[in-house]
Amino acid sequence: MIHEEEQTGAPAGDGADHKRLAGTDSGKSKARKLFAHAKKAEDLRNYEYAVELYVQGLAHWPDAIDEGLKKLRVVATARKQQGGKPPNFMTRRKYSTSGKDVEQSLNNALHLHGLDPTDISYMEQILQLATKTHCDVVAQWIAPVMADTYSSAKKLSAGHYKTACEAMDMIAKAAREFGNDQGAMDILRANVAIAQTWARHYPDSSEPLRAQSNASGELAIVKGKFDRADDFTDSLKDADGQQDLRDRERLVHTEDRTKQLIARARQDWQANRDNPNKLLALATLMTKIESDENENDAIQLLESEYDSAGNYVFRQKADELRIRQLNRHRRELETKAKAKPDSAELKEQIEAHTRRQLEAETEIFEHRLKQYPTDLKIKFQLALRYFYAKRYDEAIPMFQQTVADGRVRAESRLYMGCCFYDKQFYPQAVETLRLAVNELESRTSSVAFALNYWLARALERSGEVGEAKKVYGHLIQLDYNYRDARQRLEKLVAADKS
Repeated sequence: MIHEEEQTGAPAGDGADHKRLAGTDSGKSKARKLFAHAKKAEDLRNYEYAVELYVQGLAHWPDAIDEGLKKLRVVATARKQQGGKPPNFMTRRKYSTSGKDVEQSLNNALHLHGLDPTDISYMEQILQLATKTHCDVVAQWIAPVMADTYSSAKKLSAGHYKTACEAMDMIAKAAREFGNDQGAMDILRANVAIAQTWARHYPDSSEPLRAQSNASGELAIVKGKFDRADDFTDSLKDADGQQDLRDRERLVHTEDRTKQLIARARQDWQANRDNPNKLLALATLMTKIESDENENDAIQLLESEYDSAGNYVFRQKADELRIRQLNRHRRELETKAKAKPDSAELKEQIEAHTRRQLEAETEIFEHRLKQYPTDLKIKFQLALRYFYAKRYDEAIPMFQQTVADGRVRAESRLYMGCCFYDKQFYPQAVETLRLAVNELESRTSSVAFALNYWLARALERSGEVGEAKKVYGHLIQLDYNYRDARQRLEKLVAADKS
């Protein structure tokens, strides 16, 4: 089943001893099998069974946001459109959300949501239970959905909005403690949106204004630490890079122990050369102590085994280690540059490293795509590299293929629209980005913000100034300091007056 993952280095204060609800490696393996069966049921339009399988998988891996939570909502919506009935009294009793086992109650709330994705009460239960279990990823997923639902729903009692805002405030703080800054931002943006809805329905109350001010202040703090820039360097701070940092923190006082484990793993591999997992485990251990020497040794072992055995898993692992090493080198240069912000030499070094990294990663994903020519996830990663290299004519047709993958559909349209924008094909950019915005499941996610921002930019370039002003206005209502949306809106307003 699921486990609570101990967090190290949490800041002092309320909640510093929180334990995060997350899936184990074995749980993730079980969940993936259930998700695969759920996908088959979905393809056969057996949505009832698909919902059940996704929920079973989420019991093992509750924070599977792309593989489980988002897919559950898609299937739930399809079931409802097909005429699926909401849960009756006996079903709600069977899947109780008020039991002593809070983790089971959270899973039950997800099940009920799968049977009726439009019922606000089930969304509220998911948020409250995710907060109690410290499952910040579930809250990151459901908070924007709730914000959109509240916005379009009829007026509710003030307690609904207040309770939601308080829960989001708590779980956003927990997300920050767990290092999930992106999750904290998604939750806080939803918090701001809900507070605005609350204020619209209760204009004479000061409570929603305080809630909005509090969430906006917290959002500004998180963004100050984790702002997303336009350049390639920041855009490549992916999950592997974040994991590198956490691993390094954990191993500061255990280097000798890690060396012992490496020696034992090497002996184990040499005694079992026919077992690929032995070498993969050794290579992973060798990179726990971050150094070029250890990483290069691991890469050399993997590539030698790939050359002799022909098993592509070794080449893939070597490439992953190479990317992690490049990320580490980039972080080291960035740290030096922060200490010497006026150093032209360091800036040149970062730019040169960025070019080398882009070339290396492009080559890696091109080679990987030859091995797995139908893998849309690999195509998406390669298309990203083409985009950052300004190879738009190669990136666009690849993004046009990856929109078929629901996991990256919105991002594919975002980058495709940006390709059209940079090629000055502004009407095509508008059409692509507008389609993506209309397809959004959540209006307050980070991808939704980026889509609306670039849609406004494309509208502005296309001469559709009135529409551009509306989109910029929508953005600053949710995040007043989102990129330069406010400044651009001010310029358009000033131009109208003049």
